[in-house]
Amino acid sequence: MNQLVSSLKSQTVLGILGSGQLARMTALAASELGIITHIFCSESEISPAEHIASKTFKGSLADKIEILKFCEKCDFITLENEFIDQDILDAIDSNFPNRLFPNSKTFKLIGDKISEKESFQKAGIKIAPFARIQNINDVKAFCKTHGYPVVLKSAKGGYDGYGNCTIKNEGQIKASILKLKANDPARVLLVEAFIPYEAELAIMIARNKSEMVTYPIAHTIQENHICHYVSVPATLSNKIEAEIIENAKKAMTAIDAIGIFAFEFFLTKNGELYLNESAPRPHNSGHYTIEGAITGQFHNHVRSVLNLPLGLTSLRSPYIMMLNLLGTQNAPAELKNASDFLKVSDGHLHLYGKKLSKVGRKMGHFTLLGNNQKEMQKILEKLKSEYSL
Repeated sequence: MNQLVSSLKSQTVLGILGSGQLARMTALAASELGIITHIFCSESEISPAEHIASKTFKGSLADKIEILKFCEKCDFITLENEFIDQDILDAIDSNFPNRLFPNSKTFKLIGDKISEKESFQKAGIKIAPFARIQNINDVKAFCKTHGYPVVLKSAKGGYDGYGNCTIKNEGQIKASILKLKANDPARVLLVEAFIPYEAELAIMIARNKSEMVTYPIAHTIQENHICHYVSVPATLSNKIEAEIIENAKKAMTAIDAIGIFAFEFFLTKNGELYLNESAPRPHNSGHYTIEGAITGQFHNHVRSVLNLPLGLTSLRSPYIMMLNLLGTQNAPAELKNASDFLKVSDGHLHLYGKKLSKVGRKMGHFTLLGNNQKEMQKILEKLKSEYSL
């Protein structure tokens, strides 16, 4: 592995492809190290990251020529999400070697859910049974072996409940396929066995060219396929904790990943672990680290990309809980009871600067540090039931 960088050049430019809240918080972390951030933004209106970035370039994330022009002005490049076409990532690495992290080879191994699952399966990591499907008969054949329910997914582009359907019986197969292919008849689909899990767990892991660090494992609580709460540390046996850490490190090594990644696991009642999915970037389940860990996920992401020494990941408090603030209406964004959040002792409010709220849209998050997990949960539940945004 390469030697760590010991110095940080003034006027270093970090380019970020994407301009949402993840780019915003990455730019904030970079700014504390004196790093200049350039963002490539596909939104016509002012985006969350534009408020923070040193410079903004507007264009389509499908425009290879404009993206290459953008990359030419950057010393290092990273991505806010994994939805950029593989040929563009290949072109960046070809034209600007050793600037893009994670690089195009890593993305090729996890660029869609099928290649991702195949890569981790080859590395000896347990995943749910799955199959690429072409038609209704393929789903029927899969269900004959694995039973109902099953989950039908888009191979690329799905997130927060979008791009997947749960199929409970044969009569739902056709409608589910048509739903996922509605905007793109050529969309590749896969079917996956349903895992009756007891808990959904997430781990953040950062890797530069010389070292790897893991964050404490989080318990994520979902509603309608969207994470509402994150609780850290998750209550786990030493065996399960060690297995999650081992599998996350194994996954990072298998795809030669540089940067910060999230890995989500299903834990069953019988203690079986399944790797559900990965995210090659900072992740919602790791936002608690901004105040809750010695080094936040965005800081360690920047350090990883620039091959700087990684920071400690231990917790600053016995318990940390996070509440996602989701849009409650389709209207201009306004957190009407912000004072309720700001009055909470050792509570930390983050709003992403989005102009418009939409029902279910991630608009911000609230992190709470404390010593009494039950009391903390009550505080967050009360805030969740009363806020309007």
